[in-house]
Amino acid sequence: MRASGSAFALAWIVAAVLPVPASAQMSQNWTWCVNKDNVYSSDLAINGCTALIQSGKETRKNLAIAFNDRGSAYHVKQEYDRAVADYDQAIKLDPTYATAFRNRGLAYIEKGEYDRAIADCDQAIRFNSKYVNAFNDRGRAFFAKGNYDRAIADYSDAVRLDPKYAFGFRNRGLAYYHKNDYDRAIADASEAIRLDPKYVSAFDDRGDAYFAKRDYDRAIADYGEAVRIDPKYYSGFNDRGRTFFAKRDYDRAIADFSEAIRIEPKYAIGFRNRGLAYYRKNDHDRAIADYSEAIRIDPKYVVAIDDRGDAYNAKQDYDRAIADYSEAIRLDPDYIGAYRSRGYTNLYVANYGGAASDLARVVQRQPAEAYSVLWRYLALARSGNQTAGAGLETDAKNLKQPDWPYPVVELFLGRRTAEATLAATTKPEEKCEAQFYIGESHLIRGERDRAAELLKAAVESCPKDFIEARGASAELKRLGQ
Repeated sequence: MRASGSAFALAWIVAAVLPVPASAQMSQNWTWCVNKDNVYSSDLAINGCTALIQSGKETRKNLAIAFNDRGSAYHVKQEYDRAVADYDQAIKLDPTYATAFRNRGLAYIEKGEYDRAIADCDQAIRFNSKYVNAFNDRGRAFFAKGNYDRAIADYSDAVRLDPKYAFGFRNRGLAYYHKNDYDRAIADASEAIRLDPKYVSAFDDRGDAYFAKRDYDRAIADYGEAVRIDPKYYSGFNDRGRTFFAKRDYDRAIADFSEAIRIEPKYAIGFRNRGLAYYRKNDHDRAIADYSEAIRIDPKYVVAIDDRGDAYNAKQDYDRAIADYSEAIRLDPDYIGAYRSRGYTNLYVANYGGAASDLARVVQRQPAEAYSVLWRYLALARSGNQTAGAGLETDAKNLKQPDWPYPVVELFLGRRTAEATLAATTKPEEKCEAQFYIGESHLIRGERDRAAELLKAAVESCPKDFIEARGASAELKRLGQ
């Protein structure tokens, strides 16, 4: 599910819900302040409310309304501190003003102060036990805290009180989605769509749930409906693109990512995703160009930097690949994928110390990751480290036996012959891997000619994006082959 804020559109978050005071029906300032249906600008609404507040002619009740409505206008302008200050004044003037409590809770949600938001929604519900929006908003705060069960309980109360409340069904569906209960998520999104057939975000959410169930055709249909209703809904094009990507229809994926970028030229995710599709088509230069644009838009976009490293790696531009992996690590020292990729690449360029260090970190974090265990051993063994075998013995205790590639561990430890290692393979890709690792075992023993024969076989039979194919190619270059 996207992490965007589209789940809680500002347009329905804040609205003055009390009528204009009866004594003020003809006042232009009240018309601006209440701003029914948002026909006036926020600044004009603020000016109208301020004039009323400063007039010295309004009752406490009316002043509370004016402060609340000015807070709503500040909220629309995303000036949340000012909004909170005005809601404070409204509540001070009318301590039972449920709307002001609810609106202040919304401002706290925007500020990320979820406990305060929950407390305010509690108060709003205490003063109005049928306050649908307050139940929904408290659910939002629980959702933001990752407490999906309590969020679901609040959304359920909201739709119980108002069975036609599409927002509540949509939000409950999001909570079910985050609990991996995709069938219930689909059911709630479907009900939201039934209530509002043009509810773009609900179509998108249902598409996400179908995507999670790998029902890609239904996902594509929902994303398609979302962008039909709103042709400028760029994230819908992106989502349909990633679904085509999952179906390996890279050309249609590229077309959708391109449309998302056309609509929103600063959409870094779209550039990154299109880069992934170009990468899968082996168009590495275009992939690099798209990753670079994503990084230009968002210089801290770690996964795009890591992806560009992969594209440079595919071009055997190992120095640039290592530079990108290093930058990804600098930005996110816990990004284990970049350590793994840099470790493999360091081995390609015979930087055995760097490879061993990077892969040791991976093995520490992911002890059951077999290939990192094997390549850490290779880095140590190729550097002449006498502890390589003992380290492999220790690391291998966390690997699943006898599944592939565990037979390679036994090969390196001298417990399985080359012939027996090949015999343990059951798939073509396992055989090509075995050829690489057997070739490496010959290199470790200084048997260059026998190693070269097996490494050539690995280059010829392994998919080009396999680490074994790249490793074999690099070794052959060093052997002058």
